[in-house]
Amino acid sequence: MDESFAVKKASANVFDDYQKHSSGSQISTEMAIVTSLRGRYPDWEVTVTPSHTGLLKFARAGLAEAKLDTKTDDFSAWRMHSPASDRTSQKLGIMSDKVNFGRYDYRWNDENFIVYFATFQQGFGQVKNNYVLHKRGHELVDGRCKITDNLIAAATQWTNNVHDEVLVFDQEMWTKNSELWGSVQNSSWNDVIMNEDMKETLVKDVEGFFDSREEYKEFAVPWKRGIIFHGLPGNGKTISIKALMHALYKRPDPIPTLYVKSLAGCHGPEYAIRQIFVKARQSTPCLLVFEDLDSLITDQVKSFFLNEVDGLESNEGLMMLGSTNYLERLDAGISKRPGRFDRKYHFTLPALAERVKYCEYWRSKLVKNNKIEFPSKLSEAIADITEGFSFAYLKETFITSLLMIVGSRKTSKKIEGLSETTDNASELDNLLLWRVMSKQVKTLRAEMEDARKSAEDAANNNSANGASNPASTPAP
Repeated sequence: MDESFAVKKASANVFDDYQKHSSGSQISTEMAIVTSLRGRYPDWEVTVTPSHTGLLKFARAGLAEAKLDTKTDDFSAWRMHSPASDRTSQKLGIMSDKVNFGRYDYRWNDENFIVYFATFQQGFGQVKNNYVLHKRGHELVDGRCKITDNLIAAATQWTNNVHDEVLVFDQEMWTKNSELWGSVQNSSWNDVIMNEDMKETLVKDVEGFFDSREEYKEFAVPWKRGIIFHGLPGNGKTISIKALMHALYKRPDPIPTLYVKSLAGCHGPEYAIRQIFVKARQSTPCLLVFEDLDSLITDQVKSFFLNEVDGLESNEGLMMLGSTNYLERLDAGISKRPGRFDRKYHFTLPALAERVKYCEYWRSKLVKNNKIEFPSKLSEAIADITEGFSFAYLKETFITSLLMIVGSRKTSKKIEGLSETTDNASELDNLLLWRVMSKQVKTLRAEMEDARKSAEDAANNNSANGASNPASTPAP
């Protein structure tokens, strides 16, 4: 009997054993599979490793070869279609196998393996394991197959590293997010309009930290740091975080970013904070981002968070970056105590010079568009009428105005409420973009005023209710 026939026959028997025990048997499915493999493959060493080791992903990345045996019925899988990224794409998407149980012919470093993948219920949870088989004939070390151990170590190390992804913490687990990675790659300091002195200081602060490990060591200073971005919404905090991430990834020795989205989960926020710092310490040197820090670190978890920041475990090489729209909502123990978040950068409403730069940024984007007349003096005029606007409102002004112009040209209809030019019109009033943006600025300014009044009314109403309702009055 040739070896390939013997392997196929053994595989069929292992599949039978898997089916027998994977649907609620009192016998451990995991133990049943191991026992079956050892019995069916007496000349092979069997090593068990969880699927998150990443053996199959390792192969899909081209670092090994793995071929699923689909020529027999000795596997459990179904076909799945993954659609294209958007409906406008001409691509039909891809088909793939969703495997519950399968055997792979595996090759790595000129060595042949058999890898079984099995998923099954065990107790209250689901187990996903790889069972790695390697032919005997090589010396064992402490009863273990050293070649298989080397494969598992290589795959695990590769899997733990981030490849064109950002690690995001949500629902009590870290996941690799390629979409955020793509967004970061499209962000740079060239897209960030802010006071040049502040930008230079900020970049030096962060980059300098990761360049100064030896200096920190020389002066016996713990190599850790924390900074806070604060200020009204829409003034550049998020785009600055992405620009920092991009710059750190582009270093000769890239610095990864770990992004905390939420602390929500069934085990509670204390568990989440623990998992966050465990992973951060494993990833140092790294940047750990807490966006909307005031909503993440509440009074309930403050002491636990501070213990992770200040506790006995080393945070060497860890830079924390927290952002908040409301610095006053942060506990003083977080925002004011040295050694936690040492530097604070205030993102204010853009001054006239920054508004001009932002308009020039848009002008550079439209320079090849011969349908829009946008001379440089228009940047100064727009900046002049948008005092009090955040960058978010400036962006909305440009986007809405340009869409209105495009829409009017498509439908050949005049833009409602837009003043007509006259023989005595100024040079600016002869520019369509100026007239449309002037109209849009008035609309947005009215919305800002309405929002301000609503906020004041809500604050006054809460104050009145608090004063009149004894239950809501704080105890002396």
